[in-house]
Amino acid sequence: MRTRRAEIGVSYEHVDISSDIRDSVSLMSYVDVASGESDSLSLTIQDRERKWMGGWMPQKGDHISAEMRFYDWESEGSHWGMKCGDFEVDEIKISGPPASCSIGAVSIPRSEAFNEEERTKNWEDVTVREIAAEIAGRAGLALYYEAEEIPVKSLEQDKQTDCKFLYSVCEKYGLAMKVFAEKIIIFSEAVYEAAAPVTTLRYEDFSQYNYNSSLEGTYTGAKMSYTDPGTGEDHIVTVGGGDRIMEINEEADSAADAQRKAVAELNNANKKAVTFSGTIMARKEMLASCCIAITGFGKPDGIYYLDKVTTKVGSSGASQQTFEAHLVGNRMDGANVVLDPQKEPEEAGVGTEYTVVKGDTLWTISERFLGTPLRYAEIYDLNQDVIEAEAQSRGKKDSSNGHWIFPGTVLQIPAAEGDEPDGEQ
Repeated sequence: MRTRRAEIGVSYEHVDISSDIRDSVSLMSYVDVASGESDSLSLTIQDRERKWMGGWMPQKGDHISAEMRFYDWESEGSHWGMKCGDFEVDEIKISGPPASCSIGAVSIPRSEAFNEEERTKNWEDVTVREIAAEIAGRAGLALYYEAEEIPVKSLEQDKQTDCKFLYSVCEKYGLAMKVFAEKIIIFSEAVYEAAAPVTTLRYEDFSQYNYNSSLEGTYTGAKMSYTDPGTGEDHIVTVGGGDRIMEINEEADSAADAQRKAVAELNNANKKAVTFSGTIMARKEMLASCCIAITGFGKPDGIYYLDKVTTKVGSSGASQQTFEAHLVGNRMDGANVVLDPQKEPEEAGVGTEYTVVKGDTLWTISERFLGTPLRYAEIYDLNQDVIEAEAQSRGKKDSSNGHWIFPGTVLQIPAAEGDEPDGEQ
Protein backbone atom coordinates (compact mmCIF):
# COMPACT_ATOMS: atom_id res chain seq x y z
CA MET A 1 0.00 0.00 0.00
CA ARG A 2 1.40 3.40 -0.99
CA THR A 3 2.20 5.79 1.85
CA ARG A 4 2.66 9.35 0.66
CA ARG A 5 5.15 11.27 2.81
CA ALA A 6 7.29 14.39 2.86
CA GLU A 7 10.62 14.91 4.61
CA ILE A 8 12.94 17.84 5.15
CA GLY A 9 16.69 18.30 4.72
CA VAL A 10 18.50 21.04 6.64
CA SER A 11 22.12 22.17 6.74
CA TYR A 12 23.11 24.60 9.50
CA GLU A 13 26.39 26.47 9.06
CA HIS A 14 27.14 23.98 6.24
CA VAL A 15 26.65 20.92 8.52
CA ASP A 16 23.84 18.49 7.66
CA ILE A 17 21.60 18.26 10.76
CA SER A 18 18.63 16.57 9.07
CA SER A 19 18.83 13.34 11.08
CA ASP A 20 19.42 15.24 14.34
CA ILE A 21 16.26 17.33 14.10
CA ARG A 22 13.92 15.13 12.01
CA ASP A 23 11.95 13.83 15.02
CA SER A 24 11.73 17.21 16.74
CA VAL A 25 10.72 19.54 13.87
CA SER A 26 6.97 20.06 14.07
CA LEU A 27 6.79 22.34 11.01
CA MET A 28 9.00 23.73 8.26
CA SER A 29 7.59 26.46 6.03
CA TYR A 30 9.17 27.86 2.86
CA VAL A 31 7.80 31.07 1.29
CA ASP A 32 8.70 31.58 -2.40
CA VAL A 33 8.04 35.17 -3.58
CA ALA A 34 8.05 36.33 -7.21
CA SER A 35 9.29 39.85 -6.53
CA GLY A 36 9.51 42.71 -4.08
CA GLU A 37 10.70 40.87 -1.00
CA SER A 38 13.02 38.03 -0.06
CA ASP A 39 12.13 34.37 0.16
CA SER A 40 11.89 33.11 3.73
CA LEU A 41 12.18 29.91 5.75
CA SER A 42 10.84 29.07 9.20
CA LEU A 43 11.42 26.06 11.47
CA THR A 44 9.43 25.21 14.59
CA ILE A 45 11.33 22.71 16.77
CA GLN A 46 10.15 20.88 19.89
CA ASP A 47 12.90 21.26 22.51
CA ARG A 48 12.07 18.73 25.20
CA GLU A 49 15.73 18.33 26.14
CA ARG A 50 16.24 22.13 26.02
CA LYS A 51 19.22 21.84 23.68
CA TRP A 52 18.09 24.93 21.73
CA MET A 53 18.21 27.00 24.91
CA GLY A 54 21.84 26.06 25.48
CA GLY A 55 24.64 25.06 23.15
CA TRP A 56 22.33 24.71 20.12
CA MET A 57 20.94 28.24 20.49
CA PRO A 58 20.89 29.83 16.98
CA GLN A 59 22.54 33.17 16.32
CA LYS A 60 21.36 35.91 13.99
CA GLY A 61 23.32 35.74 10.77
CA ASP A 62 23.82 31.96 10.89
CA HIS A 63 23.55 30.19 7.53
CA ILE A 64 20.76 27.67 6.76
CA SER A 65 20.10 25.78 3.55
CA ALA A 66 17.03 23.59 3.20
CA GLU A 67 15.14 21.28 0.89
CA MET A 68 11.90 19.31 0.93
CA ARG A 69 11.65 15.75 -0.35
CA PHE A 70 8.44 14.07 -1.44
CA TYR A 71 8.02 10.29 -1.74
CA ASP A 72 5.26 8.33 -3.53
CA TRP A 73 3.50 11.66 -3.86
CA GLU A 74 1.21 11.58 -6.90
CA SER A 75 1.59 7.82 -7.31
CA GLU A 76 3.79 4.95 -6.18
CA GLY A 77 7.37 5.67 -7.19
CA SER A 78 6.66 9.36 -7.76
CA HIS A 79 9.54 10.99 -5.89
CA TRP A 80 10.70 14.60 -6.23
CA GLY A 81 12.47 17.30 -4.31
CA MET A 82 12.32 21.05 -3.83
CA LYS A 83 15.46 23.03 -3.05
CA CYS A 84 14.43 25.99 -0.94
CA GLY A 85 17.78 27.78 -1.17
CA ASP A 86 20.17 29.49 1.22
CA PHE A 87 19.03 31.66 4.09
CA GLU A 88 20.32 33.85 6.90
CA VAL A 89 18.81 33.57 10.40
CA ASP A 90 17.12 36.83 11.32
CA GLU A 91 14.75 35.83 14.15
CA ILE A 92 14.86 33.37 17.07
CA LYS A 93 11.97 32.71 19.46
CA ILE A 94 12.01 30.45 22.53
CA SER A 95 8.70 29.62 24.16
CA GLY A 96 7.01 27.07 26.43
CA PRO A 97 6.06 24.99 28.12
CA PRO A 98 6.34 22.67 26.35
CA ALA A 99 9.70 24.10 25.27
CA SER A 100 10.03 24.99 21.60
CA CYS A 101 12.32 27.03 19.38
CA SER A 102 11.21 28.93 16.29
CA ILE A 103 13.82 30.01 13.74
CA GLY A 104 13.08 32.53 11.00
CA ALA A 105 15.47 33.10 8.09
CA VAL A 106 15.52 35.16 4.89
CA SER A 107 17.25 34.68 1.56
CA ILE A 108 19.05 38.06 1.59
CA PRO A 109 22.77 37.24 1.79
CA ARG A 110 25.09 38.17 4.63
CA SER A 111 26.48 41.35 3.13
CA GLU A 112 26.51 44.63 5.01
CA ALA A 113 27.20 46.42 1.72
CA PHE A 114 23.95 45.01 0.28
CA ASN A 115 21.34 45.11 3.03
CA GLU A 116 22.66 47.20 5.93
CA GLU A 117 24.86 50.05 4.73
CA GLU A 118 22.87 53.11 3.67
CA ARG A 119 24.32 54.77 0.61
CA THR A 120 23.87 58.11 -1.14
CA LYS A 121 24.84 58.26 -4.80
CA ASN A 122 23.84 60.01 -8.02
CA TRP A 123 23.60 57.50 -10.88
CA GLU A 124 24.04 59.16 -14.28
CA ASP A 125 23.96 57.88 -17.87
CA VAL A 126 23.63 54.21 -16.94
CA THR A 127 21.21 51.37 -17.62
CA VAL A 128 19.22 49.39 -15.08
CA ARG A 129 21.44 46.40 -15.87
CA GLU A 130 24.57 48.45 -15.11
CA ILE A 131 23.11 49.63 -11.79
CA ALA A 132 22.30 46.04 -10.86
CA ALA A 133 25.73 44.78 -11.97
CA GLU A 134 27.57 47.32 -9.80
CA ILE A 135 25.41 46.52 -6.76
CA ALA A 136 25.76 42.76 -7.30
CA GLY A 137 29.53 43.04 -7.65
CA ARG A 138 29.82 45.10 -4.47
CA ALA A 139 27.83 42.44 -2.55
CA GLY A 140 29.67 39.49 -4.09
CA LEU A 141 26.52 38.20 -5.79
CA ALA A 142 25.90 36.84 -9.27
CA LEU A 143 23.49 38.77 -11.51
CA TYR A 144 20.90 37.19 -13.83
CA TYR A 145 19.24 39.90 -15.93
CA GLU A 146 16.40 38.90 -18.28
CA ALA A 147 14.88 42.14 -19.52
CA GLU A 148 15.33 44.88 -22.08
CA GLU A 149 18.09 47.46 -21.72
CA ILE A 150 16.56 50.46 -19.95
CA PRO A 151 18.57 53.70 -20.07
CA VAL A 152 18.63 55.95 -17.00
CA LYS A 153 19.89 59.50 -17.49
CA SER A 154 19.84 60.46 -13.80
CA LEU A 155 18.69 58.75 -10.60
CA GLU A 156 19.42 59.48 -6.95
CA GLN A 157 20.02 56.85 -4.29
CA ASP A 158 19.28 58.82 -1.12
CA LYS A 159 20.33 57.14 2.14
CA GLN A 160 19.08 53.74 0.98
CA THR A 161 20.65 50.32 1.21
CA ASP A 162 21.62 48.82 -2.14
CA CYS A 163 18.98 46.13 -1.63
CA LYS A 164 16.06 48.53 -1.09
CA PHE A 165 17.27 50.90 -3.79
CA LEU A 166 17.53 48.18 -6.44
CA TYR A 167 14.08 46.85 -5.54
CA SER A 168 12.67 50.37 -6.01
CA VAL A 169 14.43 50.86 -9.36
CA CYS A 170 13.05 47.59 -10.70
CA GLU A 171 9.53 48.42 -9.53
CA LYS A 172 9.76 51.90 -11.06
CA TYR A 173 10.53 50.40 -14.49
CA GLY A 174 8.13 47.47 -14.36
CA LEU A 175 10.71 44.75 -13.66
CA ALA A 176 10.59 41.96 -11.10
CA MET A 177 13.50 41.25 -8.77
CA LYS A 178 14.31 38.58 -6.23
CA VAL A 179 17.41 37.45 -4.33
CA PHE A 180 17.90 33.70 -4.36
CA ALA A 181 20.86 31.38 -3.74
CA GLU A 182 23.50 34.14 -3.73
CA LYS A 183 22.07 35.63 -6.95
CA ILE A 184 20.17 38.77 -7.86
CA ILE A 185 17.55 37.82 -10.44
CA ILE A 186 15.87 40.57 -12.48
CA PHE A 187 13.30 39.76 -15.15
CA SER A 188 10.41 41.15 -17.15
CA GLU A 189 7.19 40.14 -15.43
CA ALA A 190 5.28 40.83 -18.66
CA VAL A 191 7.26 38.08 -20.42
CA TYR A 192 6.66 35.62 -17.59
CA GLU A 193 2.94 36.43 -17.52
CA ALA A 194 2.74 35.53 -21.21
CA ALA A 195 4.25 32.06 -20.65
CA ALA A 196 2.17 28.89 -20.89
CA PRO A 197 0.75 27.60 -17.59
CA VAL A 198 2.94 25.00 -15.88
CA THR A 199 0.00 23.13 -14.36
CA THR A 200 -3.80 23.14 -14.16
CA LEU A 201 -5.67 23.30 -10.86
CA ARG A 202 -9.26 22.09 -10.82
CA TYR A 203 -12.03 22.81 -8.35
CA GLU A 204 -11.60 19.45 -6.65
CA ASP A 205 -7.87 20.08 -6.04
CA PHE A 206 -8.61 22.77 -3.44
CA SER A 207 -9.20 22.37 0.28
CA GLN A 208 -9.73 26.14 0.48
CA TYR A 209 -9.94 28.94 -2.10
CA ASN A 210 -10.70 32.64 -2.38
CA TYR A 211 -11.48 34.64 -5.54
CA ASN A 212 -11.65 38.43 -5.52
CA SER A 213 -12.54 40.90 -8.27
CA SER A 214 -12.30 44.52 -7.20
CA LEU A 215 -12.27 48.01 -8.65
CA GLU A 216 -10.81 49.53 -5.48
CA GLY A 217 -7.25 50.66 -6.05
CA THR A 218 -7.32 49.74 -9.76
CA TYR A 219 -7.38 52.04 -12.75
CA THR A 220 -8.39 52.19 -16.41
CA GLY A 221 -5.63 54.61 -17.31
CA ALA A 222 -2.90 56.86 -16.02
CA LYS A 223 -1.77 60.43 -16.51
CA MET A 224 1.76 61.57 -15.73
CA SER A 225 2.98 65.17 -15.82
CA TYR A 226 6.67 65.85 -16.11
CA THR A 227 9.13 68.54 -17.15
CA ASP A 228 11.60 67.73 -19.90
CA PRO A 229 15.03 68.31 -18.29
CA GLY A 230 16.52 69.30 -21.64
CA THR A 231 13.98 71.88 -22.82
CA GLY A 232 12.24 72.80 -19.58
CA GLU A 233 8.87 72.21 -21.28
CA ASP A 234 5.99 70.60 -19.38
CA HIS A 235 4.40 67.50 -20.91
CA ILE A 236 1.56 65.12 -20.08
CA VAL A 237 1.82 61.43 -20.87
CA THR A 238 -1.43 59.46 -20.86
CA VAL A 239 -1.93 55.70 -20.88
CA GLY A 240 -5.29 54.09 -21.50
CA GLY A 241 -8.48 56.04 -20.79
CA GLY A 242 -11.78 55.80 -18.98
CA ASP A 243 -12.92 57.47 -15.78
CA ARG A 244 -10.58 55.91 -13.18
CA ILE A 245 -7.32 57.66 -13.99
CA MET A 246 -4.22 57.30 -11.83
CA GLU A 247 -2.47 60.64 -11.34
CA ILE A 248 1.30 60.05 -11.26
CA ASN A 249 3.76 62.60 -9.93
CA GLU A 250 7.18 61.38 -11.00
CA GLU A 251 10.30 62.82 -12.56
CA ALA A 252 11.23 61.61 -16.03
CA ASP A 253 14.19 62.04 -18.37
CA SER A 254 12.15 61.90 -21.59
CA ALA A 255 8.83 60.82 -23.09
CA ALA A 256 10.11 57.24 -23.31
CA ASP A 257 11.19 57.31 -19.67
CA ALA A 258 7.81 58.73 -18.64
CA GLN A 259 6.04 56.06 -20.67
CA ARG A 260 7.89 53.23 -18.93
CA LYS A 261 7.23 54.65 -15.49
CA ALA A 262 3.55 55.40 -16.10
CA VAL A 263 2.85 51.98 -17.58
CA ALA A 264 4.77 50.24 -14.77
CA GLU A 265 2.89 52.05 -12.00
CA LEU A 266 -0.47 51.42 -13.68
CA ASN A 267 0.24 47.70 -14.13
CA ASN A 268 1.50 47.32 -10.56
CA ALA A 269 -1.75 48.81 -9.24
CA ASN A 270 -3.95 46.68 -11.50
CA LYS A 271 -2.50 43.40 -10.27
CA LYS A 272 -5.13 43.68 -7.52
CA ALA A 273 -8.01 43.76 -10.02
CA VAL A 274 -8.61 39.99 -10.07
CA THR A 275 -6.86 37.72 -7.58
CA PHE A 276 -7.10 34.08 -6.54
CA SER A 277 -5.63 32.32 -3.50
CA GLY A 278 -5.98 28.77 -2.29
CA THR A 279 -4.67 25.74 -0.48
CA ILE A 280 -3.77 22.51 -2.29
CA MET A 281 -1.67 19.38 -1.89
CA ALA A 282 1.96 20.29 -2.69
CA ARG A 283 2.97 20.25 -6.36
CA LYS A 284 6.48 20.57 -7.73
CA GLU A 285 5.33 22.88 -10.55
CA MET A 286 4.08 25.56 -8.14
CA LEU A 287 6.89 28.10 -8.25
CA ALA A 288 6.51 31.86 -7.84
CA SER A 289 6.67 33.76 -11.17
CA CYS A 290 5.13 30.82 -13.08
CA CYS A 291 1.62 30.82 -14.56
CA ILE A 292 -1.06 28.29 -13.68
CA ALA A 293 -4.48 27.54 -15.15
CA ILE A 294 -7.51 27.42 -12.87
CA THR A 295 -10.64 25.67 -14.09
CA GLY A 296 -13.95 24.31 -12.83
CA PHE A 297 -15.08 27.47 -11.03
CA GLY A 298 -16.92 29.25 -13.85
CA LYS A 299 -16.15 32.96 -14.24
CA PRO A 300 -13.01 32.78 -12.03
CA ASP A 301 -11.44 30.34 -14.53
CA GLY A 302 -8.36 31.64 -16.31
CA ILE A 303 -4.58 31.95 -16.35
CA TYR A 304 -3.02 33.30 -13.16
CA TYR A 305 0.51 34.42 -12.29
CA LEU A 306 1.90 33.09 -9.00
CA ASP A 307 2.97 35.99 -6.77
CA LYS A 308 3.69 33.89 -3.67
CA VAL A 309 3.79 30.17 -2.87
CA THR A 310 4.12 28.81 0.68
CA THR A 311 4.99 25.12 1.10
CA LYS A 312 4.74 23.49 4.53
CA VAL A 313 5.93 20.09 5.77
CA GLY A 314 4.72 18.82 9.15
CA SER A 315 6.05 16.22 11.55
CA SER A 316 3.60 13.59 10.26
CA GLY A 317 5.02 13.77 6.73
CA ALA A 318 2.02 15.70 5.42
CA SER A 319 2.48 18.74 3.21
CA GLN A 320 0.36 21.47 1.69
CA GLN A 321 0.79 24.60 -0.37
CA THR A 322 -0.98 27.92 -0.21
CA PHE A 323 -0.60 30.47 -2.97
CA GLU A 324 -1.51 34.00 -3.99
CA ALA A 325 -1.93 34.84 -7.68
CA HIS A 326 -3.31 37.50 -10.00
CA LEU A 327 -5.16 37.09 -13.29
CA VAL A 328 -3.05 37.78 -16.38
CA GLY A 329 -4.32 39.60 -19.46
CA ASN A 330 -4.95 43.06 -18.01
CA ARG A 331 -1.44 44.37 -18.58
CA MET A 332 -1.09 47.54 -20.66
CA ASP A 333 2.57 47.26 -21.64
CA GLY A 334 1.72 47.79 -25.28
CA ALA A 335 -0.67 50.71 -24.77
CA ASN A 336 -0.36 53.78 -26.97
CA VAL A 337 1.23 56.69 -25.11
CA VAL A 338 0.95 60.28 -26.35
CA LEU A 339 2.15 63.65 -25.15
CA ASP A 340 -1.33 65.16 -25.15
CA PRO A 341 -4.49 64.06 -23.33
CA GLN A 342 -6.47 61.45 -25.23
CA LYS A 343 -9.93 62.12 -26.58
CA GLU A 344 -12.90 61.05 -24.55
CA PRO A 345 -13.89 57.47 -25.44
CA GLU A 346 -16.89 56.95 -27.63
CA GLU A 347 -19.92 55.17 -26.23
CA ALA A 348 -21.13 51.93 -27.67
CA GLY A 349 -24.62 51.36 -28.95
CA VAL A 350 -26.32 48.19 -30.07
CA GLY A 351 -24.36 46.36 -32.77
CA THR A 352 -21.17 48.38 -32.49
CA GLU A 353 -18.12 46.89 -34.17
CA TYR A 354 -14.55 47.53 -33.07
CA THR A 355 -11.26 46.59 -34.74
CA VAL A 356 -8.52 45.58 -32.30
CA VAL A 357 -5.31 47.65 -32.39
CA LYS A 358 -1.91 47.02 -30.80
CA GLY A 359 -2.03 47.31 -27.01
CA ASP A 360 -5.73 46.46 -26.66
CA THR A 361 -7.02 43.95 -24.12
CA LEU A 362 -10.61 42.88 -23.53
CA TRP A 363 -10.27 44.63 -20.17
CA THR A 364 -9.49 48.03 -21.76
CA ILE A 365 -12.00 47.59 -24.60
CA SER A 366 -14.72 46.83 -22.05
CA GLU A 367 -13.81 49.94 -20.06
CA ARG A 368 -13.80 52.12 -23.17
CA PHE A 369 -17.14 51.04 -24.63
CA LEU A 370 -19.09 49.66 -21.66
CA GLY A 371 -17.91 51.93 -18.88
CA THR A 372 -16.40 49.16 -16.76
CA PRO A 373 -13.60 46.64 -17.36
CA LEU A 374 -15.55 43.97 -15.49
CA ARG A 375 -17.78 43.28 -18.54
CA TYR A 376 -14.80 41.97 -20.55
CA ALA A 377 -16.21 38.43 -20.30
CA GLU A 378 -19.35 39.54 -22.18
CA ILE A 379 -17.21 40.70 -25.10
CA TYR A 380 -15.34 37.39 -25.08
CA ASP A 381 -18.58 35.35 -24.96
CA LEU A 382 -20.05 37.33 -27.88
CA ASN A 383 -16.90 36.92 -29.99
CA GLN A 384 -15.55 33.58 -28.77
CA ASP A 385 -15.45 31.88 -32.18
CA VAL A 386 -13.63 34.82 -33.82
CA ILE A 387 -11.14 35.25 -30.97
CA GLU A 388 -10.32 31.53 -30.76
CA ALA A 389 -9.94 31.18 -34.54
CA GLU A 390 -7.56 34.15 -34.67
CA ALA A 391 -5.50 32.82 -31.75
CA GLN A 392 -5.11 29.42 -33.42
CA SER A 393 -4.14 31.07 -36.72
CA ARG A 394 -1.34 32.80 -34.79
CA GLY A 395 0.03 29.48 -33.50
CA LYS A 396 -1.68 29.52 -30.08
CA LYS A 397 -3.48 26.49 -28.70
CA ASP A 398 -6.29 28.83 -27.64
CA SER A 399 -6.78 32.42 -26.51
CA SER A 400 -6.71 31.63 -22.75
CA ASN A 401 -10.27 32.93 -22.40
CA GLY A 402 -9.54 36.10 -24.35
CA HIS A 403 -6.08 36.81 -22.93
CA TRP A 404 -4.65 36.70 -26.46
CA ILE A 405 -6.31 39.10 -28.92
CA PHE A 406 -4.61 40.43 -32.05
CA PRO A 407 -4.66 43.65 -34.13
CA GLY A 408 -7.10 43.53 -37.01
CA THR A 409 -9.65 41.30 -35.27
CA VAL A 410 -13.17 42.73 -35.64
CA LEU A 411 -15.20 42.41 -32.43
CA GLN A 412 -18.91 42.87 -31.83
CA ILE A 413 -19.51 45.03 -28.76
CA PRO A 414 -22.58 44.29 -26.60
CA ALA A 415 -24.99 47.06 -25.70
CA ALA A 416 -23.86 49.55 -23.08
CA GLU A 417 -26.03 49.99 -20.00
CA GLY A 418 -29.30 51.65 -20.93
CA ASP A 419 -29.14 50.90 -24.66
CA GLU A 420 -32.11 49.08 -26.17
CA PRO A 421 -32.20 47.27 -29.53
CA ASP A 422 -34.31 48.90 -32.24
CA GLY A 423 -38.01 48.23 -31.79
CA GLU A 424 -37.82 47.47 -28.04
CA GLN A 425 -39.17 49.72 -25.32
